[in-house]
This record gives sequence, C-alpha cells and structure tokens, in this order.
Amino acid sequence: MADNRIVASPLARHLAQQNGIELSQIIGSGPNGRIIKRDIEALRDGKAMPVSHLAAEAVFQAATQIQPGQMHRAIMPALPDARAYYTPDQYDELPLDMMRGAIATRLTQSMQQIPHFYLTRSLAIDALMDHRARINMALAERPELDGKPEKISLNDLIVRAAALTLMDVPEVNVSFAGDAILRHHHADIGVAVALPEGLITPIVSKCDEKPIRAISAEIKDLAARAAEKRLKPSEYEGGSFSVSNLGMFGIDQFTAVINPPQAAILAVGGPVKKPILLNGEVVEQTDMRVTLSCDHRAIDGAIGAQFLATLADYIEKPLLLSL
Repeated sequence: MADNRIVASPLARHLAQQNGIELSQIIGSGPNGRIIKRDIEALRDGKAMPVSHLAAEAVFQAATQIQPGQMHRAIMPALPDARAYYTPDQYDELPLDMMRGAIATRLTQSMQQIPHFYLTRSLAIDALMDHRARINMALAERPELDGKPEKISLNDLIVRAAALTLMDVPEVNVSFAGDAILRHHHADIGVAVALPEGLITPIVSKCDEKPIRAISAEIKDLAARAAEKRLKPSEYEGGSFSVSNLGMFGIDQFTAVINPPQAAILAVGGPVKKPILLNGEVVEQTDMRVTLSCDHRAIDGAIGAQFLATLADYIEKPLLLSL
C-alpha cells in the first residue's frame, strides 16, 4: 500500500520517514483510523507491534490457545484513544487508580464474553415497607448499640429475599465454568457499594442461614470497611449472586452488568406509587421494578422468570422472610 493512500497526519508522516517506519505497518488510533504522532512513537519505542507481526501472532494464538468464537479478539484493533478527538485545553485528565482500572477491565470482559439477557418485573412493596416499619419500631424500643439506634433498610430485606429465592431456585445460584456449571451450596451475595473510586461488591456469605438483623449488620460493616479500603480480597471476590440497588438515588429501573464468576445480578429500582383497581375501587400501590441480568450460558429465560416469581412471593408476603 502506498503511503499517499494512507490517512496520516503530516507530523506522523514526518516521524515515520525519520525513523524508517512504513505507515502501512500501523493501525491508526486517531479519528477514522488516522495515524497520528502517538502511533509512530509507540512503534518506534517498542510499545506496539507492526500489523504484520500482530497478524502472525493472532494466527499462532488461534492455532494454539484461543477458544472457538474468540478469534475476533486476537485480530480486532483497539478502540482509538479518546484524547485523539480533543485538544488538551478541552479536558482535565484524571488518571485511573487501581480500583477504577480493575472495574473497567472486569466490566469490559463481562459484556464482551458473557451473553447477557434481562428480565424485568414490578413488585408490590407496601407490605414489605409495613413489615420494615414494624421491625424498626420494635428495634427502637431496645437499647441502642454503640450509641446508634439499630435500623433495618429495605435493601437488607431485599438481600434476605434474594438469598431465600436462590435456595428455592438453585438453578440461578450458579457459575459458568467453561465445561461445567457450578451450583453453589449457599447464597453468598455481593451487595453493590458506591465509592468515590468506583463500585465494589463486598460479599455477605451464607445469607440463606442468617437472620435479617445479622445481614443488616454485616452489610453496614462491609460498606464501612470498603469506604476505608480495609476489605480483604476474600470479602469482595467470588460470591454466587449480586444485588445492586439504585432506588435511593431516584432511579426507577436499570440493568446491571454481571459480576463474574457469578451468573446473575439483580438491579433494584426505587419505590413508585401508582393507582390500581382493587375490588372495584381505585387505590394507591407502591411498586418497585427489579431487573434480573442473566448469563445465558448457565441460565435460561424460564428459570430467570421462575426466580422473579419466587422473589415476588417473598417481597409481597414478607412474613415468609422470618420463617
């Protein structure tokens, strides 16, 4: 390919000529694949390989390591650097810390490699809210712990409901392991915690065996230590399921990205009041929309629907959470 048929900036052409680099060896990272200064410097400094070398390596990996369906990742060029679209005076650059970098990598892998599908259902939560109010009223009459009144949140009850649902529908309490599906013995639930540095999901282990007060206390402890960056890897890695609740931020509904090695995550929206017709009369009902993200390699649609139906029983008949 002749150089004059390649889209490159004048400075990139000049640097390529100075360093004896053929522009046809380079995949440009600028707008519309334009070759820019940074691309020449990366190849010159050994931080990038010529296209021909990349292709040879891709063929080798395809023949020795890469699984079926993964070939495109070996030969697909990286997305262009966002800096190529703006001048330095148009933005402030905030370097990624280790947590945000790890989050970016994990979520990209999840969306690229896990076939997500989503199921949404509205749940009536008036009974759950009344149940919570009665629990907190009873707790308010007890001595305070560490000078603070003990309170149960709606999210605590949702986590408990999810744990019991996973025991009733164990087909969702799984991980995909390539040549097998791992069905977990307990509901080890990651609870999403938003930090300035990014999102982390500390895990409440064996939620199926713990009463609501124990789950609530553990979530508070994990969230506090996450904010102080004092969590051990064993406290936020693994798990069998996750719950991500944005209802307290005014979000009615959203979809969440699966956190591998888990095969599902429940996205919880906030309470919304709406009129319904009940026994011939219009009454007000509080609904909450939940969306289950599933790994289709391990969970089928009918199983996901069964999970949400069972979850609805626990949410709409909250006395079952105490049994």
